Amino acid sequence: MSMDAVLRQGYKLATFVDTSGNPPASKVYRAAKIVLASGPIDGYFGSGSGVASQEQFHSARGLVKAFLEAHLDVPVVIRLGGNSEDRAVEILEQLNGRIPAPVEGYKKDDSPDFCAQRLDALIKAGELRDVPPPQPRPEPQKPYSFETITGGTVTFDHAICAACESKVCVKECARQILSLDEEGLPVLNITREEAKKGRCVECLACEVDCLLYGAGGGRVELPIAGLDDSKSKA
Repeated sequence: MSMDAVLRQGYKLATFVDTSGNPPASKVYRAAKIVLASGPIDGYFGSGSGVASQEQFHSARGLVKAFLEAHLDVPVVIRLGGNSEDRAVEILEQLNGRIPAPVEGYKKDDSPDFCAQRLDALIKAGELRDVPPPQPRPEPQKPYSFETITGGTVTFDHAICAACESKVCVKECARQILSLDEEGLPVLNITREEAKKGRCVECLACEVDCLLYGAGGGRVELPIAGLDDSKSKA
């Protein structure tokens, strides 16, 4: 239904990925990175069933991380219908002003056809913001790291975390595996081995929410088999 809505606007699908089945934010991130690496596109369209039972902000975080890294310059329309859709759209639309592309998020009551029409309008308008690309992140001065189940690495720069007032990473951690130590810095309240075995579900709050609502001291590195290899050979 969602693909047909795009086709009805006269577009061809460059590629297609399916992240259904209660995906973690990391899965959505990797899928988006693969889509963006597939070749030139005129716009990015995402749409679910509108009745998803999983928390939609996980998908929003995955998309935010991918689009920020790509410094995306084509219009984005995402339909995030389901649980916590209001919060998901809020997170997604925080991209506006951070990347050149316009980004619009919609909810379950917005039809796929309406969303596809909005993408068409944004593409035809051709309006991009003059947003400089992000500077490379410096190496953390006081790193605190642990590994995740898919080969990722979560790193907090405690030198930055010390100045953070919100400590949003602890509040928004999906499995509540983070606590503040005696110095008020985010650390695991489980062992690193437990985090690596899957207690960390790669919700990406410790990077995305940290960037949007905190001091920016958290980052998550998520390797993508094949894609990372092709980049290193280029």
